[in-house]
Amino acid sequence: MSLALLSLLAAARAESPPPIVNGELTSLYPQAVLLRHADAGWSSVYICTGTLVAPRWVLTAAHCTVDPYGYGLTEMHVSVGNAWTPDTPEIPADDWFPHPDYYVSGDGSVIDHDLGFVHLSEAIELDPIPLATIPPSQGEILRWVGWGATGDYAGDSGYFKRYADMPVVGFEDEFLLGYDFRGAATCGGDSGGPVFRLDEAGAPTLVAAHSFGRDTDGTLCAGSTSGDTRVDLYVDWIEATIADGDADTDTDTDSDTDTDTDTDTDTDADADTDAGNPDEDEPSGCACDGASAPTGSMLATLTTLALLARRRRSA
Repeated sequence: MSLALLSLLAAARAESPPPIVNGELTSLYPQAVLLRHADAGWSSVYICTGTLVAPRWVLTAAHCTVDPYGYGLTEMHVSVGNAWTPDTPEIPADDWFPHPDYYVSGDGSVIDHDLGFVHLSEAIELDPIPLATIPPSQGEILRWVGWGATGDYAGDSGYFKRYADMPVVGFEDEFLLGYDFRGAATCGGDSGGPVFRLDEAGAPTLVAAHSFGRDTDGTLCAGSTSGDTRVDLYVDWIEATIADGDADTDTDTDSDTDTDTDTDTDTDADADTDAGNPDEDEPSGCACDGASAPTGSMLATLTTLALLARRRRSA
């Protein structure tokens, strides 16, 4: 790491912005929406984050749009705001799908093209976030936004929106890597969440979408490196998908049947985070019930394997 980058990180450390893990609530960025992906009975509910990039289009992670473990996730709801309760209005999605070249290996060590779309049944009346065409740079301070959990094994994912400012510490294929020595980090439920570049007036541009976390110190979330799919490499696909979809909308709500589930094993700690119960004083981490729902220990195991996996490029 260069001396210049070390100096930059030292300066950033002194500013101590609020992290997503144990972070401060934010009412900014209403375009950073909550995604709730569930089975027909809403007994298994999984949380992701997405970004409104057109009135009826939300960009997220590809792994947030598939059902790799076969839990029958056939429902997708989207909500806007900075906190969610059972009374929060939601917009149903009428379609969701991954990038056509999305791939994740069975052992979770390889993930590629981790972008996906959610199409809304009705438009959200907000100014969509513009896409970044200028690549991120080493040492650049960017802003991560997500609806994820506040710490390891925390069950509060999906109920509050937070942000963190972190430097870009490297690049890996189509991913940028963010790491903060102060402890800011992404966690369960932040998958698909935006990484913003802010201009002098604080207006955001979408630079990346959160894909995976890589453990560095034995914890699940705190201290992990964030891996995020760069938007500048996919601008043509994003814009073409929006244009084509608005011209001829596919309303198939069971888009999971179009994905290849033979290799879709989730590699992100955020993707398989079952929402806790907001009515509990201490969220349990798994508010699911019924025989088809995953257990808390299963989720913990999947999360641990995801963070311990060292992502490498497929041959």
